[in-house]
Amino acid sequence: MKKEITFTAKQVGERVKERRTELNLTMPELGKRVGVNKSTIQRYEADGVDPKRTMIINGLADALLTTPEWLTGLSDDKEYDSRTLCAKDIEEHIKKYLDTVSSTVNGEAHQQLLTTFLGKLVDLYTIMTYHFADAMAEVDRVAEDEGLKKSIRRYAIEVGAIEERVYRKEMEVPIEDMKRFLDGILHIYDEGRTKVSMGDLFGIVAEAETRLSEKENSVAP
Repeated sequence: MKKEITFTAKQVGERVKERRTELNLTMPELGKRVGVNKSTIQRYEADGVDPKRTMIINGLADALLTTPEWLTGLSDDKEYDSRTLCAKDIEEHIKKYLDTVSSTVNGEAHQQLLTTFLGKLVDLYTIMTYHFADAMAEVDRVAEDEGLKKSIRRYAIEVGAIEERVYRKEMEVPIEDMKRFLDGILHIYDEGRTKVSMGDLFGIVAEAETRLSEKENSVAP
């Protein structure tokens, strides 16, 4: 729940101490995570931290596995949920991309071409997400299978080797699609045999989408 009024410096310090204690961290341990000494952490907790000092607040939040908003009293939510954390990371990457493209690439047409490439790569990455989810679900199933555990112990098979094969089986094709797409970008301005068109690149994505659709619609025997 978002609020409009931040804490005082003293209140921020109290939350730093509260979270540190909750995580069973000593002052030196927290200091090591943040990159400061014990006395600095002691000062943060006793005297407080100005909520407007964003770099310090963000560093403390990362070290304490919490959010800057919770430390500064803007939110009662102590931890990000997975969606919020994911969105936060992606937004940072997108902002960096937009800043880079707008400041270094001249011409709207060139910027649009790069954005088109990125959009299609995101489409491929989205497809890879589904395959990754299936792979991890199967890895979890293998890890919890009691019968398989007994066989592993009996025959001294490493469970990691089994899980690796499960993962590789699911991820090999979507990763190969990524490699083909990136290789295609490399050759898009070639002449002759190695030349790749935009249609070829879009075709890679369309094929990947079709395969995923067929996989999801198939009925397991």
